[in-house]
Amino acid sequence: MALIALVSAKSDGATTSAAALALASRRPVLLAELDMAGGTLRHGLLRDVPRGEHRERLDGSIGLHRLPQADWERVSAEQDFTPQVAQHLWPLDDSDYRTALPGLTDPRQAASLASTWPTLLNVLQLTDQQLGWDVLVDGGRIVLNGGHLHPVLTPAPVLWEADLVLLVVRTTEASQALAHPMVRALQDDLAAQGTGARALGLLVLGEGYRPDDVARGLEAPVLAALPWDAAAAAWLRTGGRMPRGVSRSRLMRAARDAMEPLREYADRRRLHLQMRQVQAANPAVQRIVQQLGQRAVRHG
Repeated sequence: MALIALVSAKSDGATTSAAALALASRRPVLLAELDMAGGTLRHGLLRDVPRGEHRERLDGSIGLHRLPQADWERVSAEQDFTPQVAQHLWPLDDSDYRTALPGLTDPRQAASLASTWPTLLNVLQLTDQQLGWDVLVDGGRIVLNGGHLHPVLTPAPVLWEADLVLLVVRTTEASQALAHPMVRALQDDLAAQGTGARALGLLVLGEGYRPDDVARGLEAPVLAALPWDAAAAAWLRTGGRMPRGVSRSRLMRAARDAMEPLREYADRRRLHLQMRQVQAANPAVQRIVQQLGQRAVRHG
């Protein structure tokens, strides 16, 4: 499976794209709304979706902003944090396998998450690696501090550990111009703090430019492309009753087609990183391999 984060240089459709990918997934999926500017899902896509047999409605008692208190109330640091997070998950639709973690209700709550990121990240990774779910993160608009991911105004610890970080770019000159310096900054930050610059890819939203041209212009690979569909995008933003034909819209069909290649790319990166970690973590084995190689040369 995969832990995939979507971000943008401005308000360029990260939430809409993440929601489309989550709803299009054919596998169990968790959409975590980690936009530090505040969440919008609770007032849009989730607002009319009930939870449980009592058909409860989403309110301010549920969401990311409640996790720091739940983390603080744990008996010990070793106690599993998964049950606390599970209490704050909300169904994306009427299925049993698409859920969301609604985001902050106030941007001022972002600072309280500083000590909670490690335990929340661990839950997201376990959901991915042990449960076999896809985990999609809406990281919102990227904010930099001295050329690096802002430690409070971005979910930096999650982005550093993600299998993929997708920078959502619209097919407009303005969007690509704003994205260009952000690509450099993200690549540098992921190389220094995360799983490497190659964790960054582009998700192109809209039409008018060929993906290859966008990739060359921004010097980063395009890993997914979604057409702009006004009716489907409006429903993903505002929620309510699904308009007829949205599930078969160009946007949702493209999102379904995009998920499997994204998983495969993430799996290849994870395998590569695991192999590299084994080599780096076992210098004794490396010396043995080198000695075997030298013997082979002498006796070859």
